[in-house]
Amino acid sequence: MTVVSARQRGSVEQRARHRCEYCHVSTRGQVAPFPIDHVEPVSRGGQTVLTNLALTCPACNGHKWNHTGGVDPVTGQVVQLFNPRSDDWAEHFEWSAVELGVLIGKTSWGRATISRLQINHPLQVQTRELLAQLGLFGEALPTAPPTETGDPT
Repeated sequence: MTVVSARQRGSVEQRARHRCEYCHVSTRGQVAPFPIDHVEPVSRGGQTVLTNLALTCPACNGHKWNHTGGVDPVTGQVVQLFNPRSDDWAEHFEWSAVELGVLIGKTSWGRATISRLQINHPLQVQTRELLAQLGLFGEALPTAPPTETGDPT
């Protein structure tokens, strides 16, 4: 296990605005500290330097593990994962305007990252919905349109 210094952790948390750099869930309202991810894993030669460290929620970190690539579910091609140190999050992802808490991949890298990290697993989506309802998500999620309930009132 590679040790990240307290100073590095503080810098990474501040730079990430205290949210997962993949799924954007906030550290607020969480019961455990978020892991620090080596974007380029140590097992693949990555260094413990700020330019290679990202704040991740436990779910994203556990699914990323030491992967740097994934399968784009649309094309079936293996592509690199989103790199929070060099890629623009908004270029690769957007929140669904139809399904609250669901992240949409706008590019092959975004889609592969969502798939590899299981970002839209039902429990993760429910967590984002709940945190948004409590005002703890950290950013505004689009509000899903109301569904037909059959109730005329």
